[in-house]
Amino acid sequence: MFCLIGFVISWIVWAIFSDKKRWRELFVVSIFASYLGCLTDVLIEHYPLWQYQGGNPLLLHFFDEFGWYIVVPYLFIQWFPQKKSFPRVFGYFLIWTGITIAIEWIHLFTNHIVYKQWWNLGWSYTADWILFSLFYLFHKVFKLNRLTKK
Repeated sequence: MFCLIGFVISWIVWAIFSDKKRWRELFVVSIFASYLGCLTDVLIEHYPLWQYQGGNPLLLHFFDEFGWYIVVPYLFIQWFPQKKSFPRVFGYFLIWTGITIAIEWIHLFTNHIVYKQWWNLGWSYTADWILFSLFYLFHKVFKLNRLTKK
């Protein structure tokens, strides 16, 4: 139920705040993020670093892959600063990684996810920085803004 609520909230946030005119450009990054989430879930099945609690694991993964993992990268790229000075981009990354680690902390606090082996909140935070960097580079390298109709 908890993951279903997160799924619904994420799509409500998308419906309210997304630039729907840029969907062709931005959904490509979201699909990339969802793919990385699916790949991570497959790896975690064989080398468990964390585990979702309270329900069908496939359903819980589905809600993450097609909820937060789609919406967050979409909005992250949509609002990326036009002026790309180091302090501005660093602050932007700090805000977004803070939001995502707060969501994960809520999952931990409510016992909907538990860490296994050596994984902890610090590793998740580091992974968030890496992932947001990958989303930005993916968008930049493939020049996805050309997909937007003018």
